[in-house]
Amino acid sequence: MNTCLKAVRKARVAPGEHVLAIGAGPVGLLLMMLAKQAGAIVYASDPMAERRDKTLQLGATETFDPLAGSVTDAMRTKTNGRGADVVLVAVPFPKIVDEALSIVRPGGRVLLFAQNDPQMRIEFAAAAVGVDEKEILGSYSADVDMQDESARLVFSRELPVAQLITHRFPLEQFSAGLALAANPTRESLKVMILP
Repeated sequence: MNTCLKAVRKARVAPGEHVLAIGAGPVGLLLMMLAKQAGAIVYASDPMAERRDKTLQLGATETFDPLAGSVTDAMRTKTNGRGADVVLVAVPFPKIVDEALSIVRPGGRVLLFAQNDPQMRIEFAAAAVGVDEKEILGSYSADVDMQDESARLVFSRELPVAQLITHRFPLEQFSAGLALAANPTRESLKVMILP
């Protein structure tokens, strides 16, 4: 929660803005919920139908299948041709960054949350930043100054984070739970081990 809250604040998500979360795994869903909590109109994109369904359950206005059509075109349609104000990238694929830059409006912000591999290299059109003045931001770690707020959001149940838990294992099945967490399925999000 803390790392995602820090990311949404770093992206300066504001009320009324159109925000797209690319990737609807646990992190993408948290980013989306926090953007909605900040007052944004949220959208999501994921190739898995089960995860797209979860975005709608958790407050997305609309969700897009990137394998079925252009997410850039879909977001432009939803924003009268303007593009998203903010794109939150929660998948670690270099090509997604270029796509995120095409989705965000001139002067908009792209927050990279999943691009943390030190070997990864990303290419994009320099004019997206130099001419269109789109910002590329990165966020990764937690912020001790946000810990109280992060804990409050979880323990007050203001955000429905329990809905991210899809599998619960008793302590005796720890290895099965760990295996599922390491190799997620279409239906799995967060895996919990119960002592």
